[in-house]
Amino acid sequence: MLFFVQKKKSTLWKFIPLMLLITCTVLFGVFSSKLSDDNTRRSKSTLERALTRSITQCYALEGTYPPDIDYLTDHYGLTYDSDYYYIDYHYIGSNLRPDVTIIERK
Repeated sequence: MLFFVQKKKSTLWKFIPLMLLITCTVLFGVFSSKLSDDNTRRSKSTLERALTRSITQCYALEGTYPPDIDYLTDHYGLTYDSDYYYIDYHYIGSNLRPDVTIIERK
């Protein structure tokens, strides 16, 4: 009587596609998080430059600093997402540069 010896197939090969999928998902999550942080930092930097440029332009053209942010948005085309950023604007006087702080809302 002949007995056939069956080799058991390794179960390791069954899990390789699953492990590759999990690895790709984790790497995608890590890189997308870094990309999001980089975009947030660039967006804040762009807003800071636009705000500085608008304040300087107002002073150069009118001889006084703008009294508030609304003045800059109305007359100098400053736009920003007020749901995402809060601009703390302290007007000191017409001949003194205002104190400006940009705060991210989360």
